[in-house]
Formats: sequence, structure tokens, C-alpha cells
Amino acid sequence: MSAVKCPATDLYSDLANHCQHLWQAEWDGCVSNKLHSVKPLLGYTNLSSLSRQDAVVLRRLCIGHTRLTRSYLLNRQDQPECSHCDCALTVAHVLLECNHYNVVRQRYFNVSSMYELFDTVNAQNILGFIRDIGLYRLL
Repeated sequence: MSAVKCPATDLYSDLANHCQHLWQAEWDGCVSNKLHSVKPLLGYTNLSSLSRQDAVVLRRLCIGHTRLTRSYLLNRQDQPECSHCDCALTVAHVLLECNHYNVVRQRYFNVSSMYELFDTVNAQNILGFIRDIGLYRLL
């Protein structure tokens, strides 16, 4: 029997793949987590082409935690309502559902879920929509 020497660097990609598989398996067990519906597959999202402010706004939209839609929790107030629809004001409502923004929304994207929005739509289009409807500075 002969011992074959193998440099440790040859195992790095296998180890990284194994860890990624373990993390993904654990994440797949978190289906009740609302973030799982937005990003079911773990992986790196490159936002380096965006300004820091744009990246922060995009991340806040992705996780659904913005000052506009969640500050009521810190202020111990009732959840705000959409002034156009009289329903709960949420990120998903603004990005996907509010009829008041349909015309503007159609110029930037036409998707039916948060996953589809953040998976297929260019970040600049999402940010452009938020700017056009006047909510960028409120997030």
C-alpha cells in the first residue's frame, strides 16, 4: 500500500461545496421563515455596482423591513395602512399589489412574487420604481 500525498488546497472546493450543501439543507428546513420565500437558494448576491445607500434600500426591501412599513413596532403604534387601498402597508403591497402604482410598476417590472422580483428584475429597475413613486427616502 502506498500513500499518495494530496495538497490540502485540492480539498478546498469539495469542503466548500459540502458546507454549502449543509447550509442549504438547514435553510430548506426554515420554510416558515418569510425570507425563505424571497431567497430559497442560498448564494452570494453581488451589489457592488450599487451605491451603499442603494444597496441598503434594496436589502431593506428584500427582507421587508423598512422605516416606512415597520417603524410602528418601535413606536408602539398600529400598523400603518396604505392611503390608497386601506389595507396593511407592507413592502410586498407596495412592490406588487397596490393598484395606485400599477402604471409606474409596469414601466419597471411585471412579476407576481417577491422571489421573482428579486431573482429576475434588475436592481436598478426596482430602485427606479421606488424613486418614481416617491418612497426612496422613506425606506
